Amino acid sequence: MKIERLISWFDKKEENLIGEYNIDTLSLDVLKEIFTPSPEEDPMMYDPYIIHQQESEALKKYIDLEFDFDRYIYQIDCFQV
Repeated sequence: MKIERLISWFDKKEENLIGEYNIDTLSLDVLKEIFTPSPEEDPMMYDPYIIHQQESEALKKYIDLEFDFDRYIYQIDCFQV
């Protein structure tokens, strides 16, 4: 099973999908350090995770994406491809 992880961002007013950024280069271990998922409920981080300011700062060490929290809502999404 191939898994793809993306950062998706949505307009705060309309909640429309604005963009996606592939983060397959980040290991699951790195993502677990940033988001600390429940080991019992979501050990593989298949659930969506909202990205707040603190998580965005950690992610910026690994990716080249500017976050604009005044305009957008960001989350990590996982898909089977």
